[in-house]
Amino acid sequence: MSLFDLLFLLCFAAAVISLARIAYQALRGRFRAARTTLLRLLACVAAYMLVLIGVSLAEPRKEIPIGEPRCFDDWCITVEQAARQTAIGTTTAAGTFYVVTLRVSSRARGRPQRETDIDIYLIDDLGRRIDISSSGQQALARAGLAVEPLTSFVAPGASFQSRLAFDVPPDAHHLGLVKASHGWFPVRFIIGDAGSWLHRPTVTPLP
Repeated sequence: MSLFDLLFLLCFAAAVISLARIAYQALRGRFRAARTTLLRLLACVAAYMLVLIGVSLAEPRKEIPIGEPRCFDDWCITVEQAARQTAIGTTTAAGTFYVVTLRVSSRARGRPQRETDIDIYLIDDLGRRIDISSSGQQALARAGLAVEPLTSFVAPGASFQSRLAFDVPPDAHHLGLVKASHGWFPVRFIIGDAGSWLHRPTVTPLP
């Protein structure tokens, strides 16, 4: 747990306590005190959000090279390679297929790990998002090349490969792979986190 994770937890706990105090004061008819507590809470929330946005806009985009793992607690993901091809089996890409090989591993010593809240996509130099190609993924599965789904369990100290296909438009350049989460809470409100509000995503540049 980072310092900013701890700061968020403390601020969130303080906000919950403040809301409970406001409700208690209102029920007791102490509306002036409730208003004062509410204004203080709003001021603290505004200050926190200003710091959050400031850090998100100020921090440069972080890049992780191919072959270097990126870990979330004990669950890790590594981009091993990316291959460009016009077709997968008999399935032809509208642009160009990028088949990315990922390795999922676990640093845990106890029970198997699993990550279900995974959002993997590519971005180009214009910031455009390119999602996983459903037709490309089906072609990988038919050819027996998809290997394991990313959401599979990984045993302690073990790893497995997974492959994803992206149909990249011809005018997309300087591609990078992003691992994000579909959920927004609490990651969007943790200062300095790659998934925080307005923060530049962490990418792995693809050749």
